[in-house]
Amino acid sequence: MALNKAQTSLGVKVILIFLIIAFVASFIPLFGNAFSGGNGTANQPGQLSTRESIDQQFQPTVASLTAQLQSEPESYPVLVSLGNTYFDWAIQLQQASQTDSATIGADQPLWVAAKDAYERALAVKQGEAPVTVDYAITLFYTGETNAAIKTAEQVTKDTPDFGPAYFNLGVFYNALGEADKAVAAYEKYLQLDPDGARGGDPAFAKSEIARLKGQVTTATP
Repeated sequence: MALNKAQTSLGVKVILIFLIIAFVASFIPLFGNAFSGGNGTANQPGQLSTRESIDQQFQPTVASLTAQLQSEPESYPVLVSLGNTYFDWAIQLQQASQTDSATIGADQPLWVAAKDAYERALAVKQGEAPVTVDYAITLFYTGETNAAIKTAEQVTKDTPDFGPAYFNLGVFYNALGEADKAVAAYEKYLQLDPDGARGGDPAFAKSEIARLKGQVTTATP
């Protein structure tokens, strides 16, 4: 899950680990049909597929922001908003893929688009921890896990009290099988934000710590 903050200026998004279930599937290169409609079942005339319904939620915003960039190509707020919109769009499709096979892989081009928008924004202005962590997440979902780790680690140096950076580092480290580092990151997150007020999921962080320490065999998001 991501905290849906696409309508705010600096949305803080964090990954909930149940999305890792779709992690491998989301890397399947389905670019050929990534923007086509249909959910694998016959729809009644006038009835939108899951994919079409989700797309229609975000396409107008993307079109509006893209138009703004024509006259303001280096507008930091617009670029961040565009990254946020693509991010939330990707999350919606990724979640839908757990119940609708026609949306599997459809999120991948959107992660790429979100990453590109954040890169452009950060080229204009650096130092915003929420934006930089969002960028790290897009790196993760586009297969650049080492770069995601490097980016999030830099946030912990520049803004050491920003809990979501540590939460997501726990995800990234775990994806590479670095259990000790993942545990340390989750524990730091819990120290900084024990109630999850700034994002993340304290309960899940605790369950991951227990699982990674071998206290339990599975974790339930």
